[in-house]
Amino acid sequence: MDAEKPVDSSHVETAPVVMGSTDAEPAQLKADPATAHNVPTMKVAVANHGKSLIYCLFFCMSAVLWGYDMQVNGGLLAAPQFRAVFGYTLPNGESILPARWQAAFNMIATVGGMIGSLLCGPLSPYIGRKLTLVVASVISSGAIFLQFFAFSRGVLLAGKLVNGIALGMFLVTACAYCSESSPVALRGLTTAMVNLFVVIGQLLGNCLIKAFGDRSDTFAYRIPFAFQWLFPALLLTGVWFCPESPYWYVQRGKINEAKKSLQMFQRGESVDEWLHEIQETVRMEEESAKSTGYMDCFRGTDLRRTLIIFGVWTINSFSGVNFVLSYSTYFFEIAGLPTSRSFDMGVGVTAVGVVGNICSWYVINVIGRRSLVPGMAVLTVIVFVMAILDVVPGYNHSIAWGQSALIIVWNFFYDLTLGPLGYVICGEMSSTRLRSHVVSIGFFTQNFWTLIMTITVPYMINPDEGNLRGKTGFIFGFFSVIACVWTYFYLPETKGRSFEELDHMFAQKIPARKFSTYDRGSDRG
Repeated sequence: MDAEKPVDSSHVETAPVVMGSTDAEPAQLKADPATAHNVPTMKVAVANHGKSLIYCLFFCMSAVLWGYDMQVNGGLLAAPQFRAVFGYTLPNGESILPARWQAAFNMIATVGGMIGSLLCGPLSPYIGRKLTLVVASVISSGAIFLQFFAFSRGVLLAGKLVNGIALGMFLVTACAYCSESSPVALRGLTTAMVNLFVVIGQLLGNCLIKAFGDRSDTFAYRIPFAFQWLFPALLLTGVWFCPESPYWYVQRGKINEAKKSLQMFQRGESVDEWLHEIQETVRMEEESAKSTGYMDCFRGTDLRRTLIIFGVWTINSFSGVNFVLSYSTYFFEIAGLPTSRSFDMGVGVTAVGVVGNICSWYVINVIGRRSLVPGMAVLTVIVFVMAILDVVPGYNHSIAWGQSALIIVWNFFYDLTLGPLGYVICGEMSSTRLRSHVVSIGFFTQNFWTLIMTITVPYMINPDEGNLRGKTGFIFGFFSVIACVWTYFYLPETKGRSFEELDHMFAQKIPARKFSTYDRGSDRG
């Protein structure tokens, strides 16, 4: 560690102002939500730390490719030219894609995402967040090249797999960078932006397929593939102007570089308090454990933190999000809606998701992370109502429209709570020492369950298999009830807490329901 001494902040008499408290004196943490932890309002925080917000937004932009790839997959399978090139033609002239190849095409990027997430765990702490973003952008650029010039199924699948590795690295890097480069008041907002850009990517994917999917040449699918090049190009151009994570510098003893990095994140204010907090957090974690690896994520207090992240991403998949987002258009069709209206409704689902994400900024910053408790309750009720409508006698188009509307409403509340909060909780819950590793485990979990859902959901809803249609909601409703119980008892409130405070609270084994009212000063008599 650098010999430079941390700044003395013992003269501060009030509770932590922006960044949280240090061990120099007891923190007076108020239970009143209006004044909890003396964290400034979002307006004040944006005014003082606008540059931090801009840099985090830049890193979040990489998440567009995750959502875009997710949405383009299903759209391309319906494009006539795509089926003609990568499928086979029946005697009647109809082009067909082999079912097994369709399944592989839908799943291969998710497998790549699992690999990329795990690779990012040890790589990012070694080379830093910026260079990790550079590596992921280069990998993605090469993978897009393979997809654009693919002449066979094998080459196309290889491109999808390699691109999936980059996509997994993008999500881990964006989430870790935002959680480490934002002041406490903006941390929830910036990490929630990751999900916003994922949904924007889904919306772009729907729009590109609608615009070019009916072309009579190979550019029907080549243009949607080529569009992805825009984002690695922007990332590779702009990343050099972004500061590195200050935590990464402090963990390597580069205190002067950390201070310069912090000065780039805020306007005209002293960074000494922020730097001191980072040094204290790193010092405490290094004293408690010397090694950093995946096995350390399952030891001591880090085990609880890892299990919370694992639980949140498990809830995410078992809430029914894969059914609603990936199969909404298909569900609209089998529910009896016209094909043209089905696609428009699919676009509407993702557009409403963008609105939900923007509204989530208020929920995350004002209500907090445990807003997931009522959020899950609402999602559970909606999915059960959708299932009940499917068993109502005299099922007709009016009921189908009602179910379709419920899917859109469900997606709004998902992107208001569970969707963005998954990223926020993933970025905040881990210790700074193991952040890359724990976040990697989180996104590996997300990809793992996505893979499972990609395999099983078609068997639930397809007319030639389970033919459950809206009754699929009973299955996800059952899991959602379990999720409601879990979030109530096991999800801590981390709003307004510095990482140093969270380390202390996990070390003291504070129950999840008491995080929001915990007063650290009470530990000291």
